[in-house]
Amino acid sequence: MNMKQMKRAVSTFRAADVSIIKDEALRAKAQTLQAKQQGFTLLELLVVITLLATLAVGAMVAYEGIGENAKDVASANNINAAESAIRTYRAIEGVYPEQWDSLANVDGGTATTGGMLQLLDDSTEAFFGQWVIPLASHTTTPAGTVYEAVAQSLNAVGIEELQAINSNTAFGTGYVPNLALNESYPLTTANQGSEIELDPAGAEYADAAIGGGLALSIVPSSVGGTSGDCDADGVSLTDNFAGDPADENTRLNLINDSMDDDACVLVLALGFGKDMPGSTAGSRVAISTAPTATSANINPATDYARYIALFQVAADGSDGSVADGTIQPAEVFTKARLVGVVDTEGRLVDQAIAGANSEG
Repeated sequence: MNMKQMKRAVSTFRAADVSIIKDEALRAKAQTLQAKQQGFTLLELLVVITLLATLAVGAMVAYEGIGENAKDVASANNINAAESAIRTYRAIEGVYPEQWDSLANVDGGTATTGGMLQLLDDSTEAFFGQWVIPLASHTTTPAGTVYEAVAQSLNAVGIEELQAINSNTAFGTGYVPNLALNESYPLTTANQGSEIELDPAGAEYADAAIGGGLALSIVPSSVGGTSGDCDADGVSLTDNFAGDPADENTRLNLINDSMDDDACVLVLALGFGKDMPGSTAGSRVAISTAPTATSANINPATDYARYIALFQVAADGSDGSVADGTIQPAEVFTKARLVGVVDTEGRLVDQAIAGANSEG
């Protein structure tokens, strides 16, 4: 260290905040040296250099985790912004935007080596699930089924198409999960994404390419915290990709208090994906972009990272009948209801904010 560097080190030390040094004796020594008006001895210079190193380490410790906190703060802001944009569009245009992402494999497959489940982080799989809709009585139309009523409910608020992929979709090296559902994505090597029509007449419902059925992404539901006793069209609504069915209605009740923790409800989970803003082009309240969700668990380089809109479309007993754990066509709402927006882990804005301020 030459003389100029020594002078710079001393100047830096005298301007430093030594109060962050936790060791009392070391802090007192630093304060004494800072108050010294004349030049330092060689020994004191060595002490100064040691103290500067200590302060630098202290600063590193103080900023540890700030990146993850910033992600959580951004997530909380984006949840609010996404929900506000969706509700504003609905208020002005009378419908919701189009072209949402489905988190389920459209054919209902659960293989994790391809398709949608390859794109989802474990935390996403633990929160969301899928409703695998069977063909009604092995016919080609869904007349009189819950699915037909759900399609009508979504169509009534402007949602007619979803972006989706199936369990056999494969991707090339360097693919971006947030883009992978697009039907023209160049890094899809097998079974590119497609626009699935939610058609009450059943055009997609009986599509052979789907495998004789259709799957939609949901927040699973159960009655009284048990599994297997909440279904629609004879299919259980407790199907998580992964996770504990006993937690499902607790999560739903937390999202919206109207969904009791012992109720059977049908809540679709639709991603605020790449193509959705494009469906608003030309609107008086066009949405400019789909924000990316990041957190300690979600990495957009490897995981699907979008915000998720939750639409309630049915509730057991909503038609005045006695709740029996089975959703009937008459219990599907005339119009789907937006109950909230969550991040890719299923976190509400308050949970994201809490994550940003946690010490863990």
